[in-house]
Amino acid sequence: MDPLSDIISFLRLRSYLVGGFEAGGSWSIGFDAHEAIKCYAVAAGACWIAVDGAGEPVFLQKGDCFLLPRGRPFQIASDLSLPADDWRGYFLGAEEGALVKLNDGAGVTVLGGHFALAGPHAEILLGMLPPIVHLRGETDRDTLRWAFERMRQELTDLRPGGILVAQQLALMILIQALRLYLDANAGVGWLFALSDQRVGAAIKAIHREPSRRWTVETLAARAGMSRAGFAAQFRQLVGESPIVYLTRWRMLLAGRRLDHGEPIGAIAHALGYDSESAFRTAFKRVTGTTPRQHARSPGQSGAARFLVKSGP
Repeated sequence: MDPLSDIISFLRLRSYLVGGFEAGGSWSIGFDAHEAIKCYAVAAGACWIAVDGAGEPVFLQKGDCFLLPRGRPFQIASDLSLPADDWRGYFLGAEEGALVKLNDGAGVTVLGGHFALAGPHAEILLGMLPPIVHLRGETDRDTLRWAFERMRQELTDLRPGGILVAQQLALMILIQALRLYLDANAGVGWLFALSDQRVGAAIKAIHREPSRRWTVETLAARAGMSRAGFAAQFRQLVGESPIVYLTRWRMLLAGRRLDHGEPIGAIAHALGYDSESAFRTAFKRVTGTTPRQHARSPGQSGAARFLVKSGP
């Protein structure tokens, strides 16, 4: 798999809810802080959104999509100067997949959903994104809108297998939104580094062969760069050295294997360590806990520590 698919494979969709609203006239709704990722598409009309700590409000037009990955409070409105009504008065108790009507009207239609991802692995994706991701380009936006509409249909029709289809569509929406964002933006972190042809090639090599005895020289050769130039470019784009990234990725893989009950010795060998003691030392240095302690408490701080340090 490619690196983005690798990380996505660690994620578990804990819950999801899909629906939307139609609004006419003058309206303004305020939403509290939330744990889930919210993602929406404007199917008709236009409106404003203001997210706490995200700078200037954003004007949303028909065809725009937006992602709220940080869970901050926000206001969405026809006019942001209007007092914001509490969201509960409209949306609390609404049926799954329903379109809530504001002011009995049409004019603005927003389809969306929110998805809660289980485990600390989500932070490697969400921690390096801004409070609002505004997707305005024409390319591939129809895919997002189609996915939302299809998910709403699956959840309202209640056909056999509909929940599984909705779950897969939720991940598709997240991946597509990330793709669109990466195409239009630059930043620091492994996610953005994937867009760099040379550094991205080295990251892909690490993910493809994590047990190989990689050195800065061999990774630079894979990237087609000099050792010094590659090391500097990798640190600039990813935020850490190639070997540190390699070690952290190995430990994340090790944590998943430990969660599945694999023997420590087998894991050490599979990840390219000469001895179990060398693996134990590396695991403790990166995660702050021993492999045995992690196995007793799967999904704890070791993975979280990897993810935080791999961000910007």
